[in-house]
Amino acid sequence: MFRRRRSGILGEALRRSQDPELADLQEMISERQDRVAELELEYFEARADLARFQSELNRRLTPLQTRLRDLQDQVVRARRQAAHRAQWGDRAGTDEVPVDVLEQFERTWRRQPSQPSQKPAAKVDDQTKNLIKTEYRRLAKRFHPDLTSDPEEKKWREGVMAQVNQAYADGDLGKLRELAGEERPPAKEITKSREEALAEMRREVGRLDKLIRQLEAELSRLTRSAEVKLMLDASIAEREGRDLIGEMASDLRRTIAELEIELVELDDS
Repeated sequence: MFRRRRSGILGEALRRSQDPELADLQEMISERQDRVAELELEYFEARADLARFQSELNRRLTPLQTRLRDLQDQVVRARRQAAHRAQWGDRAGTDEVPVDVLEQFERTWRRQPSQPSQKPAAKVDDQTKNLIKTEYRRLAKRFHPDLTSDPEEKKWREGVMAQVNQAYADGDLGKLRELAGEERPPAKEITKSREEALAEMRREVGRLDKLIRQLEAELSRLTRSAEVKLMLDASIAEREGRDLIGEMASDLRRTIAELEIELVELDDS
């Protein structure tokens, strides 16, 4: 049975290889599949790099930003109270003087937003990082669900590719190599007429062309975003020997120090 099936598949491949139109369409499909895999990988890598950058940004700046917002609120209240004391003098804070309406409202209703904890991304050396990218590219070309139009195989690929993406995001080279051992479901052997094969292959070319345009548009939007621009600025600064996030943190600390001084002065007034 295995020999008959193999002979049928090879016979079909031989028939197509001897048909120039079928061979041309198959080459067009193969080229577009490579382009889809390349774009998907580029998009995923950009998103993964951005996620790591945002994690580092949050780790180093979020506590300072939280402190700054808290100080800004305190200074606003302190300014209001200072103006209240200037207006009412020694009677401020007694029952003779009405409570500032805005201050009472904020004290009653304002809620501080909770800050989600950010787990720093795992650190890997450059050699391991390159191995991870190479393995990911190889697996993406094998398993990416967008590279098949068969519903059953697409569903299976989605499950495998989700594991590949997670392993890449975790920097887990061992898991990626483990997933390389996954086997595709047995291919269905379907005999089609030449006309049916041509029509199906033309549809596949059109589907892949549409997918390529969508991926190129998504990648363009991502690379033009403010977040990616900041990440690129930080990368350029690093090559120049500067720490852009550190500079941003210094600016925040300077502003915090100025507000802390103002708050002390307002409390003493």
